[in-house]
Amino acid sequence: MILKDFIEICNKNNLDYYLFYGTLIGAVRHKGFIPWDDDIDIAMFREDYEKFLEAFKKEKSDKYELLETRYQDDYFFIFGKMSLKNTSYGENWSGQVSFKLGIFIDIFVIENVPDNKIKRFFFRKKCFIYDKLLAIAAIKFDKNYPFYIRATTNTLHTILNKLNLNTKYFQKKVINTMKKYGNKDTTYVCELSDECQSYYKKSDLTPPIKVKFEDIEVKIPNNYDAVLKTIYGDYMKIPPENERVTHNIDYVDFGEY
Repeated sequence: MILKDFIEICNKNNLDYYLFYGTLIGAVRHKGFIPWDDDIDIAMFREDYEKFLEAFKKEKSDKYELLETRYQDDYFFIFGKMSLKNTSYGENWSGQVSFKLGIFIDIFVIENVPDNKIKRFFFRKKCFIYDKLLAIAAIKFDKNYPFYIRATTNTLHTILNKLNLNTKYFQKKVINTMKKYGNKDTTYVCELSDECQSYYKKSDLTPPIKVKFEDIEVKIPNNYDAVLKTIYGDYMKIPPENERVTHNIDYVDFGEY
């Protein structure tokens, strides 16, 4: 339902999007959801993403809330979430933030990156550091993480907040950094929250093609094979049951749905 409503906004405003990550595997391999998957991943180029934010604002939706670094002071992801109101989705950090997380789809942002390998490396590292500092400034890490990670990040959390280097500070830093090459004509692009650090040729994504996903038509990268092999390798191979990873959530409430 959320995906259909998202697509409706995109179609109305002539915006391109791409199913991405596991949702893209699902579209190619299963013609719909991966049977054990529990979320939806979308990606948009920065220009279309910014236009989507404006279009969503004009919709004045009473059904959805858009979670984004520019809208919630303690939101700590570098991508957006289209969240269904009057539902609840509890992750281990949910009690530490002021915004309410409903059932959502992730909307990742594809950025231009330098074609020069050295510049690309340092640009990516800078974005990665700001991304991590944004999360560390916002929340304390719990027992789901190894002790050494908890000890380091939670100490840094206290120091950053005492120095007034809070979430709002890093939100501005990370957005300005990620958009640095937005006006450049680059061959390569990247989704900067991806810890696998995958790079794609822009021409492998755009223009999108349409395929079947459950009972609807959706847009995916035109060279989805190259994109998926870059991230996953042999994506057509069904993983064994012990490698079928899902999200670790505390609770989910579908509300009226």
